[in-house]
Amino acid sequence: MAKIAIYTESKFLPEKNYTFHVIFHEILGIDYEVFDNSVSQVYKFVLGNGKFLEFRDDFFCHIPESIGYCDEKYLPTKISELKGVLPDEKIPFLYGTNIFTDHKNSIFCGGDVIGSAFFMLSRWEEVISKKYDPCGRFPQENAIAVKFGFINKPIVHMYAEMFRKLFANYEFEIPQKHSYQKVLSHDVDFLYKWGKPIDFIKSCCGDIFRRFSIRQFKLSISMRKRKEDPYDVYNSLMDLSERNGLKSTFYFLNSKSNEWRLASEKGKVIVENILKRGHNVGIHSNYFLEKDAEKIQNDLQFYENFFNRKLVVNRQHFLKIRMPETFRILERNGILQDSTLYYPNYPGFRTGMCIEHSLFDCELRQQMKIKELPLTLMDVSLQDTRKVSEAIELVDVLMETVKKYHGTFCCLWHNSSFNVLEWEYLDGVYEHIADAK
Repeated sequence: MAKIAIYTESKFLPEKNYTFHVIFHEILGIDYEVFDNSVSQVYKFVLGNGKFLEFRDDFFCHIPESIGYCDEKYLPTKISELKGVLPDEKIPFLYGTNIFTDHKNSIFCGGDVIGSAFFMLSRWEEVISKKYDPCGRFPQENAIAVKFGFINKPIVHMYAEMFRKLFANYEFEIPQKHSYQKVLSHDVDFLYKWGKPIDFIKSCCGDIFRRFSIRQFKLSISMRKRKEDPYDVYNSLMDLSERNGLKSTFYFLNSKSNEWRLASEKGKVIVENILKRGHNVGIHSNYFLEKDAEKIQNDLQFYENFFNRKLVVNRQHFLKIRMPETFRILERNGILQDSTLYYPNYPGFRTGMCIEHSLFDCELRQQMKIKELPLTLMDVSLQDTRKVSEAIELVDVLMETVKKYHGTFCCLWHNSSFNVLEWEYLDGVYEHIADAK
């Protein structure tokens, strides 16, 4: 396949080159070459037959490179939507307008596709945030994608599909690089629930005096008699994955509770079984700031010694992440893939993406080696649904969206979210996710 030529003004090239890389290499899988364009305020994409597309540069062109874009005054203040290019879709642009003119050999669009994509991918709105929630995270309700209601759209993929369709109109066909996948993952905050007799006694007291549930109390007694544990669901999770030709990924939290549970005979059997069946393990780090770098390194070393293997995948506990600080620490410690970027109360696409993709350090202005596999859905996000049918409908809409863009539906379901009274109304939803085609 011939390569395309991209012409752009030679400012903010690290940011632009990163965005070109994600859209054209990682999503579309096509070759391109970038050239200097003396004409500002426009990106020009030229095909081998001389036909071309032009998109407005409404973001980078107005900002002095010496000052930079990490400032609240450059946040999007309105959204324009382009209709009629993708079937049944309105394409949101965070910068520019929805002007679209189609000439015989060229197309002009007023939407800033590169500035808008970079905004979502780089998460620079989080870099500049001075407000944090009680967990120290970027407040999800402050996110532009949440405020303007497009968190449920993988808009960077939409931009890529727009290019695919418009190029096809000019006889430049781009074959599909990706196929729909599912990744089933589990954060192991507690390896099992009842480690010592006192744990069981406390749990039973909680059933009666906190949850006011005789039914749950009887269930606890029954499970204890059968030498079962509510959080020991690893075999059933792996069975479900294997039934569907998948491998589960278990992210282990390093805590005092988990350390002695892992050292127990029961813990050793659980871990040995996960590894023997060929499923994946990763670190579930509880730290996320530069001052915590040594603690993250110690956690990683502990688990690498315990599992006797190099660990290269991570998810942050409570989805605690600080852009780009956390990723620098993880990258420095050899982590190749993170899977944290997700808003707990807003299922969807925090980076506008649904495949593993490269990350960008807005402060150092460079593409990072570590990559992000963004979450699509977490079990906690379904707590506002009170019917299985309602939860399944939400799940199905998300899965269909990911399928439409040939992405990866990445699901997080805690091992502690089974056989618990407050999760009973979601019984069967995870199995539906695992079995869905």
